[in-house]
Amino acid sequence: MKVLGLIGSYRKLGNTEVLVKEALMEAQRLGAEIDMLRLTDLRVEPCKGCMACAFKQEECRISDGWSTFRDKLIENDAVILGAPTYFLGPAGIIKMITDRNIAFQYGPIQRTGKPGAVIGVSGVKGWEPFALPMLNVFMFTCGLRIIDQVMFYAQGPGEIVLNDSALQRARKVGFNIFDAASESAEKRTYVGEQSVCPACHQNLFSVKNGILECALCQAKAEIKMVNGGIKLVFDPETLKSHRWSEEGLLENFSSAILPSGPRFLKERNEIEKRTRKYRVFERKIVE
Repeated sequence: MKVLGLIGSYRKLGNTEVLVKEALMEAQRLGAEIDMLRLTDLRVEPCKGCMACAFKQEECRISDGWSTFRDKLIENDAVILGAPTYFLGPAGIIKMITDRNIAFQYGPIQRTGKPGAVIGVSGVKGWEPFALPMLNVFMFTCGLRIIDQVMFYAQGPGEIVLNDSALQRARKVGFNIFDAASESAEKRTYVGEQSVCPACHQNLFSVKNGILECALCQAKAEIKMVNGGIKLVFDPETLKSHRWSEEGLLENFSSAILPSGPRFLKERNEIEKRTRKYRVFERKIVE
Protein backbone atom coordinates (compact mmCIF):
# COMPACT_ATOMS: atom_id res chain seq x y z
CA MET A 1 0.00 0.00 0.00
CA LYS A 2 1.27 3.47 -0.91
CA VAL A 3 0.00 6.61 0.83
CA LEU A 4 0.61 10.04 -0.72
CA GLY A 5 0.86 13.19 1.35
CA LEU A 6 0.02 16.42 -0.48
CA ILE A 7 1.16 19.66 1.16
CA GLY A 8 -0.59 22.80 -0.06
CA SER A 9 1.44 25.26 2.02
CA TYR A 10 4.15 27.70 0.95
CA ARG A 11 5.72 27.55 4.41
CA LYS A 12 8.32 24.81 4.88
CA LEU A 13 7.87 22.93 8.18
CA GLY A 14 4.84 25.04 8.98
CA ASN A 15 1.79 23.71 10.80
CA THR A 16 0.31 22.10 7.69
CA GLU A 17 3.50 20.24 6.82
CA VAL A 18 3.98 19.04 10.40
CA LEU A 19 0.44 17.64 10.57
CA VAL A 20 0.60 15.91 7.19
CA LYS A 21 3.96 14.38 8.06
CA GLU A 22 2.65 13.23 11.45
CA ALA A 23 -0.21 11.45 9.66
CA LEU A 24 2.18 9.93 7.11
CA MET A 25 4.52 8.71 9.84
CA GLU A 26 1.64 6.87 11.50
CA ALA A 27 0.60 5.25 8.21
CA GLN A 28 4.23 4.26 7.67
CA ARG A 29 4.43 2.78 11.18
CA LEU A 30 1.42 0.63 10.32
CA GLY A 31 3.17 -0.70 7.22
CA ALA A 32 2.35 1.70 4.39
CA GLU A 33 4.89 2.89 1.85
CA ILE A 34 5.01 6.69 1.98
CA ASP A 35 5.23 9.28 -0.78
CA MET A 36 5.00 13.07 -0.46
CA LEU A 37 4.60 16.05 -2.77
CA ARG A 38 4.67 19.76 -1.96
CA LEU A 39 2.09 21.18 -4.35
CA THR A 40 3.66 24.61 -3.86
CA ASP A 41 6.91 23.34 -5.41
CA LEU A 42 5.12 22.73 -8.70
CA ARG A 43 4.79 25.28 -11.49
CA VAL A 44 1.08 25.02 -12.24
CA GLU A 45 -0.55 27.23 -14.87
CA PRO A 46 -4.23 28.20 -14.91
CA CYS A 47 -6.70 26.08 -16.82
CA LYS A 48 -7.18 27.68 -20.26
CA GLY A 49 -10.71 26.35 -20.68
CA CYS A 50 -9.92 24.77 -24.05
CA MET A 51 -12.04 21.74 -23.09
CA ALA A 52 -9.96 19.38 -25.24
CA CYS A 53 -10.16 16.92 -22.34
CA ALA A 54 -13.96 16.96 -22.55
CA PHE A 55 -14.70 17.25 -26.26
CA LYS A 56 -11.72 15.34 -27.67
CA GLN A 57 -10.93 13.04 -24.74
CA GLU A 58 -7.34 14.28 -24.77
CA GLU A 59 -4.94 14.68 -21.89
CA CYS A 60 -4.42 18.25 -20.71
CA ARG A 61 -2.54 20.24 -23.36
CA ILE A 62 -0.66 22.35 -20.81
CA SER A 63 2.82 21.02 -20.06
CA ASP A 64 3.67 21.91 -16.46
CA GLY A 65 3.78 20.53 -12.93
CA TRP A 66 0.17 19.36 -12.97
CA SER A 67 1.29 16.21 -14.79
CA THR A 68 3.68 15.45 -11.90
CA PHE A 69 0.76 15.73 -9.49
CA ARG A 70 -1.39 13.54 -11.75
CA ASP A 71 1.24 10.82 -11.93
CA LYS A 72 1.70 10.82 -8.15
CA LEU A 73 -2.05 10.50 -7.69
CA ILE A 74 -2.19 7.50 -10.02
CA GLU A 75 0.81 5.78 -8.42
CA ASN A 76 -0.56 5.85 -4.86
CA ASP A 77 -3.41 3.98 -3.17
CA ALA A 78 -4.55 6.69 -0.72
CA VAL A 79 -4.09 10.44 -0.26
CA ILE A 80 -3.74 12.82 2.69
CA LEU A 81 -4.15 16.48 1.69
CA GLY A 82 -3.26 19.41 3.92
CA ALA A 83 -3.43 23.18 3.40
CA PRO A 84 -3.51 26.40 5.44
CA THR A 85 -6.35 28.91 5.38
CA TYR A 86 -5.92 32.26 3.60
CA PHE A 87 -8.93 34.61 3.87
CA LEU A 88 -11.70 32.10 4.59
CA GLY A 89 -10.41 29.40 2.22
CA PRO A 90 -7.30 27.36 1.43
CA ALA A 91 -4.12 28.66 -0.22
CA GLY A 92 -4.36 29.48 -3.93
CA ILE A 93 -2.48 26.40 -5.18
CA ILE A 94 -5.49 24.31 -4.14
CA LYS A 95 -7.81 26.21 -6.49
CA MET A 96 -5.25 26.24 -9.31
CA ILE A 97 -4.95 22.46 -9.29
CA THR A 98 -8.67 21.96 -8.69
CA ASP A 99 -9.43 23.86 -11.91
CA ARG A 100 -6.97 21.73 -13.85
CA ASN A 101 -8.56 18.57 -12.47
CA ILE A 102 -11.33 18.95 -15.02
CA ALA A 103 -9.14 16.54 -17.02
CA PHE A 104 -9.98 13.85 -14.47
CA GLN A 105 -13.70 14.31 -15.05
CA TYR A 106 -13.85 13.98 -18.82
CA GLY A 107 -10.46 12.90 -20.16
CA PRO A 108 -8.85 9.47 -20.52
CA ILE A 109 -7.70 9.41 -16.87
CA GLN A 110 -10.00 7.15 -14.89
CA ARG A 111 -11.55 8.29 -11.62
CA THR A 112 -9.77 6.49 -8.82
CA GLY A 113 -12.24 5.91 -5.98
CA LYS A 114 -9.26 5.74 -3.62
CA PRO A 115 -9.65 6.84 0.03
CA GLY A 116 -8.59 10.35 0.96
CA ALA A 117 -8.29 12.44 4.12
CA VAL A 118 -8.25 16.22 4.51
CA ILE A 119 -6.28 18.32 7.00
CA GLY A 120 -7.07 22.03 7.23
CA VAL A 121 -5.19 24.60 9.32
CA SER A 122 -6.51 27.99 10.39
CA GLY A 123 -4.97 30.68 12.55
CA VAL A 124 -8.27 32.11 13.81
CA LYS A 125 -11.52 30.29 14.47
CA GLY A 126 -14.38 31.61 12.37
CA TRP A 127 -12.15 32.65 9.48
CA GLU A 128 -12.10 29.24 7.80
CA PRO A 129 -15.68 28.54 6.54
CA PHE A 130 -14.60 27.54 3.01
CA ALA A 131 -11.33 25.79 3.91
CA LEU A 132 -12.54 22.22 4.42
CA PRO A 133 -15.23 22.50 1.72
CA MET A 134 -12.70 23.62 -0.91
CA LEU A 135 -10.22 20.95 0.16
CA ASN A 136 -13.02 18.44 -0.23
CA VAL A 137 -13.80 19.77 -3.71
CA PHE A 138 -10.14 19.24 -4.59
CA MET A 139 -10.45 15.63 -3.47
CA PHE A 140 -13.76 15.09 -5.27
CA THR A 141 -12.26 16.35 -8.53
CA CYS A 142 -9.49 13.78 -8.08
CA GLY A 143 -12.11 11.04 -7.82
CA LEU A 144 -11.15 10.31 -4.23
CA ARG A 145 -13.52 9.14 -1.53
CA ILE A 146 -13.14 11.19 1.65
CA ILE A 147 -13.06 9.09 4.80
CA ASP A 148 -11.65 11.64 7.28
CA GLN A 149 -11.36 15.42 7.64
CA VAL A 150 -10.28 17.71 10.45
CA MET A 151 -9.56 21.40 11.01
CA PHE A 152 -6.66 22.41 13.25
CA TYR A 153 -5.97 25.86 14.74
CA ALA A 154 -2.46 27.31 15.06
CA GLN A 155 -0.94 30.67 14.10
CA GLY A 156 2.82 30.76 14.54
CA PRO A 157 4.98 28.71 12.14
CA GLY A 158 5.21 25.16 13.46
CA GLU A 159 3.60 25.92 16.82
CA ILE A 160 1.24 22.97 16.35
CA VAL A 161 4.07 20.77 17.69
CA LEU A 162 3.23 22.15 21.14
CA ASN A 163 -0.31 20.76 20.90
CA ASP A 164 -0.17 17.08 21.82
CA SER A 165 -3.87 16.48 21.18
CA ALA A 166 -3.54 17.94 17.67
CA LEU A 167 -0.60 15.65 16.91
CA GLN A 168 -2.58 12.71 18.26
CA ARG A 169 -5.50 13.61 15.96
CA ALA A 170 -3.11 13.86 13.00
CA ARG A 171 -1.86 10.37 13.81
CA LYS A 172 -5.50 9.26 13.85
CA VAL A 173 -5.79 10.58 10.28
CA GLY A 174 -2.87 8.36 9.33
CA PHE A 175 -4.48 5.39 11.06
CA ASN A 176 -7.85 6.02 9.39
CA ILE A 177 -6.39 6.36 5.90
CA PHE A 178 -4.34 3.17 6.35
CA ASP A 179 -7.38 1.33 7.68
CA ALA A 180 -9.57 2.51 4.79
CA ALA A 181 -6.98 1.64 2.16
CA SER A 182 -6.74 -1.85 3.69
CA GLU A 183 -10.49 -2.42 3.22
CA SER A 184 -12.45 -3.07 0.05
CA ALA A 185 -14.18 -0.02 -1.45
CA GLU A 186 -17.60 -1.23 -0.27
CA LYS A 187 -16.52 -1.34 3.37
CA ARG A 188 -14.97 2.13 3.54
CA THR A 189 -16.97 4.50 5.73
CA TYR A 190 -16.59 8.12 6.70
CA VAL A 191 -15.06 8.51 10.18
CA GLY A 192 -14.18 12.21 10.23
CA GLU A 193 -15.62 15.31 11.85
CA GLN A 194 -19.40 15.31 12.13
CA SER A 195 -21.25 17.53 9.67
CA VAL A 196 -24.73 18.19 8.32
CA CYS A 197 -24.61 16.75 4.79
CA PRO A 198 -24.37 12.94 4.83
CA ALA A 199 -23.17 12.84 1.21
CA CYS A 200 -20.17 15.21 1.19
CA HIS A 201 -19.85 15.85 4.97
CA GLN A 202 -19.99 19.64 4.72
CA ASN A 203 -22.14 22.38 6.25
CA LEU A 204 -22.70 24.84 3.38
CA PHE A 205 -26.29 25.14 2.14
CA SER A 206 -28.41 27.47 0.06
CA VAL A 207 -32.19 27.81 0.15
CA LYS A 208 -34.07 27.29 -3.12
CA ASN A 209 -37.87 27.41 -3.13
CA GLY A 210 -37.99 26.46 0.53
CA ILE A 211 -35.66 23.49 0.06
CA LEU A 212 -32.12 23.34 1.41
CA GLU A 213 -29.50 22.36 -1.16
CA CYS A 214 -25.94 21.44 -0.27
CA ALA A 215 -23.62 23.87 -2.03
CA LEU A 216 -20.99 21.19 -2.63
CA CYS A 217 -22.91 18.12 -3.73
CA GLN A 218 -26.48 19.39 -4.39
CA ALA A 219 -28.09 16.93 -1.98
CA LYS A 220 -31.49 18.32 -0.97
CA ALA A 221 -33.20 18.45 2.40
CA GLU A 222 -36.40 19.76 3.98
CA ILE A 223 -36.42 21.61 7.29
CA LYS A 224 -38.75 20.05 9.85
CA MET A 225 -39.52 20.94 13.44
CA VAL A 226 -39.12 17.99 15.79
CA ASN A 227 -39.60 18.35 19.55
CA GLY A 228 -39.06 22.10 19.36
CA GLY A 229 -35.84 21.73 17.35
CA ILE A 230 -34.83 21.76 13.71
CA LYS A 231 -34.20 18.54 11.83
CA LEU A 232 -33.06 18.18 8.23
CA VAL A 233 -34.70 15.39 6.26
CA PHE A 234 -32.62 14.57 3.20
CA ASP A 235 -33.99 13.35 -0.09
CA PRO A 236 -32.50 9.84 -0.49
CA GLU A 237 -32.45 10.11 -4.28
CA THR A 238 -30.25 13.21 -4.28
CA LEU A 239 -27.99 11.61 -1.68
CA LYS A 240 -27.44 8.73 -4.09
CA SER A 241 -27.08 10.75 -7.31
CA HIS A 242 -25.38 13.88 -5.96
CA ARG A 243 -23.05 16.10 -8.01
CA TRP A 244 -19.91 14.00 -7.39
CA SER A 245 -21.45 10.57 -7.89
CA GLU A 246 -20.77 8.70 -11.13
CA GLU A 247 -24.40 9.26 -12.06
CA GLY A 248 -24.23 12.99 -11.29
CA LEU A 249 -21.00 13.56 -13.23
CA LEU A 250 -22.33 11.63 -16.22
CA GLU A 251 -25.53 13.66 -16.19
CA ASN A 252 -23.59 16.93 -16.09
CA PHE A 253 -21.35 15.80 -18.95
CA SER A 254 -24.15 14.52 -21.19
CA SER A 255 -26.73 17.26 -20.58
CA ALA A 256 -24.62 20.38 -19.95
CA ILE A 257 -21.04 19.95 -21.19
CA LEU A 258 -21.26 17.80 -24.32
CA PRO A 259 -24.09 19.73 -26.06
CA SER A 260 -22.26 23.05 -25.61
CA GLY A 261 -19.60 22.13 -28.21
CA PRO A 262 -21.90 21.70 -31.24
CA ARG A 263 -23.98 24.67 -30.10
CA PHE A 264 -20.93 26.93 -30.04
CA LEU A 265 -19.74 25.77 -33.47
CA LYS A 266 -23.18 26.51 -34.87
CA GLU A 267 -23.22 30.00 -33.37
CA ARG A 268 -19.52 30.85 -33.75
CA ASN A 269 -19.84 33.13 -36.80
CA GLU A 270 -22.55 35.19 -35.15
CA ILE A 271 -20.57 35.35 -31.92
CA GLU A 272 -17.46 36.60 -33.75
CA LYS A 273 -19.55 39.20 -35.56
CA ARG A 274 -21.09 40.54 -32.36
CA THR A 275 -17.82 40.60 -30.39
CA ARG A 276 -16.00 42.69 -33.01
CA LYS A 277 -16.83 45.94 -31.24
CA TYR A 278 -15.14 44.69 -28.06
CA ARG A 279 -11.88 44.00 -29.92
CA VAL A 280 -11.98 47.50 -31.40
CA PHE A 281 -12.66 48.93 -27.94
CA GLU A 282 -9.52 47.26 -26.55
CA ARG A 283 -7.34 48.71 -29.32
CA LYS A 284 -8.67 52.18 -28.61
CA ILE A 285 -7.65 51.85 -24.94
CA VAL A 286 -4.12 50.83 -25.93
CA GLU A 287 -3.79 53.82 -28.27
